[in-house]
Amino acid sequence: MILVDNSYIGQKLRRTRRTAKIKRNDAARMLHIPARKLLKYECGKELIPESVLERMFYSAWTMMAIRNAPYREPTRHNQ
Repeated sequence: MILVDNSYIGQKLRRTRRTAKIKRNDAARMLHIPARKLLKYECGKELIPESVLERMFYSAWTMMAIRNAPYREPTRHNQ
């Protein structure tokens, strides 16, 4: 078991959000939580529930996959 302080996780969450240039309201919408709740998580005042962490994890993987996907020109199929 690894124990981590709420404020440490919150700081990482805030820095990551700012680096990705995502506004708090947009991030809250992506995580399906109110912006005020996200603020509490970022300040370390509340523990982030497992369901929200799971959404963060999958959102991050999706964003990384989209960023790293090579752009391909649409092809026209002859019919």
